[in-house]
Amino acid sequence: MPLELRPYQREAIDAFWAAHREEGVRRGIINLPTGTGKTITALTAARERGGRTLWLAHRDELIEQPRRAIAAVWPEAETGVVKAEQDEPDAQVVFASVQTACRPQRLARLRGFDFVVVDEAHHATAPSYVRVLRGVRCFADDGPPTLGLTATVERGDQKALGAVFERIVYQLQLLEAIQRGYLVDLRPLRIMLNVNLDAVHTVSGDFHQGELDAALLKAGVAEAVADAYVRHGEGRKAIVFTVSVDQARRTAEALQRRGVAAEWISGDLPIDERRAILHRLHTGETRVVCNCAVLTEGFDEPSVSCVVVARPTKSKTLYLQMIGRGTRLHPGKEDCLVIDVAGATERHTLIQAPALFGLPADAELEGRTITEALQDNALMDAMEARTGSTELATLRSLLRPDWQQFHKRVRWLKVDDGLYCLPAGEAGNLALIEVGPEQWVVELVPRDRRLPVERLTPQPVWQELAQGLAEDYVRRAEAVGLVLATASWRLRPASEKQLAALRRWGIEPRPGMTAGEASDELTMAAIRARYRRRAS
Repeated sequence: MPLELRPYQREAIDAFWAAHREEGVRRGIINLPTGTGKTITALTAARERGGRTLWLAHRDELIEQPRRAIAAVWPEAETGVVKAEQDEPDAQVVFASVQTACRPQRLARLRGFDFVVVDEAHHATAPSYVRVLRGVRCFADDGPPTLGLTATVERGDQKALGAVFERIVYQLQLLEAIQRGYLVDLRPLRIMLNVNLDAVHTVSGDFHQGELDAALLKAGVAEAVADAYVRHGEGRKAIVFTVSVDQARRTAEALQRRGVAAEWISGDLPIDERRAILHRLHTGETRVVCNCAVLTEGFDEPSVSCVVVARPTKSKTLYLQMIGRGTRLHPGKEDCLVIDVAGATERHTLIQAPALFGLPADAELEGRTITEALQDNALMDAMEARTGSTELATLRSLLRPDWQQFHKRVRWLKVDDGLYCLPAGEAGNLALIEVGPEQWVVELVPRDRRLPVERLTPQPVWQELAQGLAEDYVRRAEAVGLVLATASWRLRPASEKQLAALRRWGIEPRPGMTAGEASDELTMAAIRARYRRRAS
């Protein structure tokens, strides 16, 4: 049984094929924010197309991720890899490194594809990509339909994607994805450095890296970032993006001096050492990883709930890549704190979190998340008066009242390491279970203990996808009121029926226990008992 798509994923696929069938569009882009399932969307489109598919990417991680995911979407498909010494061009679905595929001898063997996917399509204007796309006939009138995937349709170097793709066939806005609960909300914070960015030149649409690095060093950026994290983000897992490797190292050292378990990473480190650092971040042994241009693409650690942009940028593409490392879902994660480092400027337009949503870049949201700020009429009225802008009213009109319930994160309960649960209405409870390294499943556990557990994931998948599938089930079951962290019923006193049930489980109720607390204890007790029996 294939995975059930989210509504926007179905809409995106239908829009692509409609544009191809009705308007003759052969090369179209689907634009979905990071963390909203571009890979699942494209693999489903490939399965529905049938025949043979070529998947192009420029990083190892972007080849391995869809190759793992295809087992959950299209398990019967034969897969192959064209990368370095791996050479399997005749498979039904070929995952190819563009650096390898563009070599003449390798490209000559890539033939007969019915569908082509270009991951991170904002790179597709590079000569290597164009060479491969021409080689597999994507520009021919009778060539294979070509789907570009990207979280941003803008390039930092200002080159137009229209040279490769004909048009964007579908877009999901970041605000909509947050409102509907597919991504966590952003909580912006700006820290100002005593630095004049007007003195820094622009190269290829962004700040000159050497000049920016020198200016930030002089302004004490490492100490400022460490202070900001300790004051506002301590306890959160964080990724810090810097302009240089030296800045990454200095920032990690500044955090260490404040007692924070921090490390730095660069592309020059051996791959095993990099993996070890990221594994320590995953387990929580390391709380902060500082990096320069290593973790912008192909890195997913959903438990990260703080992103520090310690390198001012004018590139929307780069900025979206950086904050995308913190917007993914994770049990117990409510939002992502985005700390923007800024400096004085009159001639540069900085990209900062509020600006992504049409708010002034220097908007002071007073600790609110983006959607909380947009719903605060007094704050928005004051901002409109300050800026003289009439666009904020239009922005606020985009908030959908019927989506507000999904804006707040659902209440996942941690039963044990590798085991979480979530109420799912009359049907029972959902269990999110780790069954192997980076392998998770979702199961529906009926309230009647005599009934069997139902597996909802056809194959084990990564944690973020499993969590998303569980939450999608709750949406379809219309059990949202049971899982909202802010539901009013949770604040009522625990009922006598709940208290009696707790005692039957051997749990002594606490004085003043609320209905929400009692419900959580009962849910965890039931799940714990069910999975202990299974293990034994």
